Amino acid sequence: MGVRMSRIPSTRVYFFRHNDFNDLERVLSEVTAKMTREPPMKRCIFVVIESVYSMDGDISPVEEILNLSLRYKARVVVDEAHGLGVFGHTNRQDMKKSIALAESKYNTDASNSMHNSTTHIVHQCGGTGVLAALNLEHHPALLAGVFTFGKAAGCHGAVITGSKVLIDYLVNYARPFIYSTSLPSHSLCAIKCSYDVMIGDDGERLRRRVFHLVSLFRSSLLDELDKCGDFDGDFDASQSFLLPSPTPIQAVLCRGNENCIRMANLLRRRGHIMVYPIRSPTVTKGEERIRIIIHAHNTEGQVLHLVKSIMTFKKELALASEPRSGLVSASPGVIRGHAQEESMMRSKL
Repeated sequence: MGVRMSRIPSTRVYFFRHNDFNDLERVLSEVTAKMTREPPMKRCIFVVIESVYSMDGDISPVEEILNLSLRYKARVVVDEAHGLGVFGHTNRQDMKKSIALAESKYNTDASNSMHNSTTHIVHQCGGTGVLAALNLEHHPALLAGVFTFGKAAGCHGAVITGSKVLIDYLVNYARPFIYSTSLPSHSLCAIKCSYDVMIGDDGERLRRRVFHLVSLFRSSLLDELDKCGDFDGDFDASQSFLLPSPTPIQAVLCRGNENCIRMANLLRRRGHIMVYPIRSPTVTKGEERIRIIIHAHNTEGQVLHLVKSIMTFKKELALASEPRSGLVSASPGVIRGHAQEESMMRSKL
């Protein structure tokens, strides 16, 4: 939507493979070469990524992307919608482990270590996002961070962080901001209370809790797949059913919209588990999935019941564990960073 409102023509929008900063370098090199023929005022490159991706739950290699963008004089916009409240500045070492696991799509060794460690990542206090976790909030290539309050904060609204020049520009030129009503005082109070929890001792306790449950869910489901022969110790094979994610966002693939709907209905009606099917074209065809969000208020019993229900209904539906198709992906004049968005972006532009 930002690209459309900025009136950037589709010929100036480029895509790079999801979380693949080597492919990003290829695109940046190509874009930079084309821009040498343009006046300096038009030589602007924006790389747009999410810190934690909302459909797969994987983490972007933010530091590598920022460093690479700096070399090519590009500026990066990071969407922290799913990082806020979950990661923070005291999680730095654990975040580096998380990102190494998230890169498992390109690194088989990392994939294997992810299963062996059952993705058990202990998180300490913090809570203000991946940029803070990696101490990158003042990186020279960072143009802006976008934080939405409708996820972990449990409120609504959003904020953009950046330099004073950027904020002054948005205040005067950003139409959605100019022509929208400001948040009421009670919303601002609710957001402040959420921040007090996220960065305090209660936030630390909740984060430890939720990542314990994430570890329990993944290890239990992978063990069940192993028992029924659908996993067989091969981590790559497990990805055909459970996507690799070290975050509270977990995705169980159910290829085909009908299969996906049937699985969601069974989990809701017979398993009494509130989940929804994510179907194409929201995600790429063949990547349909049940998207699961694990919360700190869930119990271990509920997580194990979820695992048991998934395995039961998987057998009833005879869901095949087929190899995943390669993700071709995403994204700048604006470079975006997620695979599923490519076809949607092209059709919109």
